[in-house]
Amino acid sequence: MPYKVLFLIFFLFISKLNANDVDPYVIFQNYYQSVGGLKNLKAIKTSYIEGQIRFDNLTGSFTEWSKTPIQYRLTEDFSILTRHSGDNGQQSWDKDNNGKVIVYKDKESQQRRQLNILMNNYVHINRDDPNFSMSYEGQTSLNNKAAHIVKMTNLINDDIYWYYFDMQNFLLIKLVEIQPDIEIHNNFLDYKKVDGNIKIPFNTETEIKPRNKHKSIIVEKFQANPKVPDDFFKTPSESLSSIVFKQGSRAENIPFVFNGTLIYFPIQVQGKQSLWVIDSGASLSLIDEDYAKELGLSIHPGIKGFGFGATFDLSYVKIPSYGPQDVQVKNQTIYAYKGLAQRFESSQAKGILGYDFLSRFVVKINYAAKLISFYRPQNFKYTGTGTTITAPLKYNTFSIPVLLENKFHGFWSIDLGAYDASLHYSYAKKHGLLERKGTESISTGINSTFTERNVKFNSLKLGPYTLSPVSINIPISKKTGVGSFGELAGNLGNSILRYFILYLDYQNQQIILEPVDNSSVTSQ
Repeated sequence: MPYKVLFLIFFLFISKLNANDVDPYVIFQNYYQSVGGLKNLKAIKTSYIEGQIRFDNLTGSFTEWSKTPIQYRLTEDFSILTRHSGDNGQQSWDKDNNGKVIVYKDKESQQRRQLNILMNNYVHINRDDPNFSMSYEGQTSLNNKAAHIVKMTNLINDDIYWYYFDMQNFLLIKLVEIQPDIEIHNNFLDYKKVDGNIKIPFNTETEIKPRNKHKSIIVEKFQANPKVPDDFFKTPSESLSSIVFKQGSRAENIPFVFNGTLIYFPIQVQGKQSLWVIDSGASLSLIDEDYAKELGLSIHPGIKGFGFGATFDLSYVKIPSYGPQDVQVKNQTIYAYKGLAQRFESSQAKGILGYDFLSRFVVKINYAAKLISFYRPQNFKYTGTGTTITAPLKYNTFSIPVLLENKFHGFWSIDLGAYDASLHYSYAKKHGLLERKGTESISTGINSTFTERNVKFNSLKLGPYTLSPVSINIPISKKTGVGSFGELAGNLGNSILRYFILYLDYQNQQIILEPVDNSSVTSQ
């Protein structure tokens, strides 16, 4: 009988089966057998992979070293920038192109590390393990191939995994990871044998929704069980030589302009001074593209960015040095965006000062006096009477516990680049806050406009401090940028932060609050 007819009969037979008759654990066992068998897979203790990578408009190469169950070191080289990330066995870390290192301490990152350890030890295919649960969800067609669908949930977090296995050979065709903020769609292509009988996909196409980000990986070399030095996966150190203070290890009481909504700060680039908005919610500093060209800086293709309300295209630019007169950060790569200057109220404003600059320091913001200070973290010691609050960095932004109306708990980001305090759509929906009465208004993001409802709340608590009453913006519909975050409750802007003297301590992932004399703030 012809092969195609046999396959058709097989497919029709399988499609008639009730989902309860197909065992997802058997499908996983068949999958692992198809890629070399569990015994051979478990025998791989270390590995090395290299190849080509494309991320949005960037093209480059990558290398990855790994050691079971969780240690790895990944380098992605795009010429204009190079990124390093990894896990030392105790914590995951990331080192960006500007040499800044972040260690991930937020709850969600810790939970996903725990999941990865369990899955790399193949715990998920044990039907008696309490951490995971699998269900068979039927069949579908992917790339003209009939596929089994298996859904996997867990008790550690709310992430859901959807697996699509080729019904003919049980190879994994696609994996969809659904997290509160994003969906990661991984398509696996071009399986080849390596190290004897092990099979791996040599081509992986990834789409991250709703951020419209795309990644393509082509494997060119794989090595099983290479020798790796014991300290190879350790968290790297930062380069401190890029920071140059005019005097000592601090630059204090530099005046800024606070126009009632945003902080505008004088920044020098290529010997010229302009105003930049201080934005602790920006993952990388951003310069107006036309202004960058005017300064003689070269523009390079970039990636998709995301802010409140939308995603947008960003380019990269290398800056020899930038910062206020009293402290400069040298040899940095930042974003460039065409039309950015037109978004500001001040005609002198040309950029946004984000995480990559601010994270080099302990930053003090005094709203009442309109003064900002920068301290070298290694030399900073706080002696005031304020309150220190642990605030793990998430998306390169401080996340701080907030209690709204003594009822609604959640972590909110600290965003000096926004005036209003805003709830994220998913959190507002989950807690039944979308229908609260208020005044509707149109807000503007970097590349979008969106409708929000300004709602009065009785109180908002930060540590021991309570603000009462407060106005919070609630989105009318779900946004595609930062406003779509599902792992943060909301965003604290200058309308709340201006009641404090604020210290941003990036190295220790904490903030310090000193309330100013104001009747709106009470302390326990």
